[in-house]
Amino acid sequence: MRFRDYLGMALHQLIKNRMRTVLTIIGITIGVASMITVISVSNGGQAMINDELLKFGTNRIWLLPSDLQGPESMLDMRDVEMLKGVSGIKDIAPSVYEKAYLSYDGGKIVSDVVGTNEALFRIEHTNYVEGMGLTKNDIDYSRRRVVLSRDAKEKLFGNSKALGQKVSINGQKFTVAGVEDDNQSIYASFFSGKCYIPVTTFKELFGKKYFNEISITALSTEALNGVIKASTSMLLNRYGDGSLKIINLTQEIENAKNILDIFTIVVGAVAGVALLVGGIGIMNIMLVTVKERTREIGIRKALGAGEHHILGQFLAEALFYAVLGGLLGVGIGALTTKLSSSIIGVKSEISMSAAFLSVLFSATVGILFGLIPAYKASKLNPVDALRHE
Repeated sequence: MRFRDYLGMALHQLIKNRMRTVLTIIGITIGVASMITVISVSNGGQAMINDELLKFGTNRIWLLPSDLQGPESMLDMRDVEMLKGVSGIKDIAPSVYEKAYLSYDGGKIVSDVVGTNEALFRIEHTNYVEGMGLTKNDIDYSRRRVVLSRDAKEKLFGNSKALGQKVSINGQKFTVAGVEDDNQSIYASFFSGKCYIPVTTFKELFGKKYFNEISITALSTEALNGVIKASTSMLLNRYGDGSLKIINLTQEIENAKNILDIFTIVVGAVAGVALLVGGIGIMNIMLVTVKERTREIGIRKALGAGEHHILGQFLAEALFYAVLGGLLGVGIGALTTKLSSSIIGVKSEISMSAAFLSVLFSATVGILFGLIPAYKASKLNPVDALRHE
């Protein structure tokens, strides 16, 4: 008998016992669908994290005081000036935050005001929908100029132009220098309705001279380690051990990957267990099938079928169960991946390699768990089999 004959006979049996077929392949289907969904969403999440973080460059770090309220670990302008002397630094920008009322023409919102310098807009690779960012002269002369987020602009101005208009921050007039594209700023995730003003003006307006953080970009990714060591050493000499936190974007990417890898392994293991349970289900059904078709096996052997023919027939049935379950799992996995992506906001796509490997793994499970029933069927004594009722 040829292999396609085995497949034809197996297909006939599966169609003949439709309900049994459905119940048998459920385990395999769930396992494959789970694996497909987990792998696709995990890969999509990893790609999204990389894309979002890499927008801001792998040569960037943030320096923050360990205790934002403690007098022993406050970052100020002296630190910025000292750090400018560190070899390998491209840009350095202090940032200090405060909530305030931002108003225009009778409209008022609560805004997160960021005091900073002109370098932050280079570090952030800021794009603008109107105007431009702050300039060095704005900082040097403590000018009352403000850059609005698109969110803040839309709340105050709607569809009207904001550039050049006067807005009030806690009652003080500021000229709108520009409107940033929120999607290009890392601060968009943390602040709503934000705006930027010169750090020198911020000190006059709010009386705060200490910074929440200092952002630094190195000349290159290769120069980053040297910048971290020199900056850390300089600030620890001033404030002491334990006074400083360093956020390294490259390290954050690695941490995010590790978390996703752990998630993938854990959920993938659960999916693997589902596949094994599906394999056991196939074996149980095949053992029942062998018992039910003992007389048929005896007749075939009496007519000249060899052990390898019987073995091939039952292995083909087990393989059919597994592959059918695998293919259905890929289809369901595609739907659950699409659904999961829309719910959690992660763009995920099923790779052909993942789909192929899932079906291949299903086929392997089917063959392995079908071996025992198939072997048992092939070893039946034809005389005893013919006596079976």
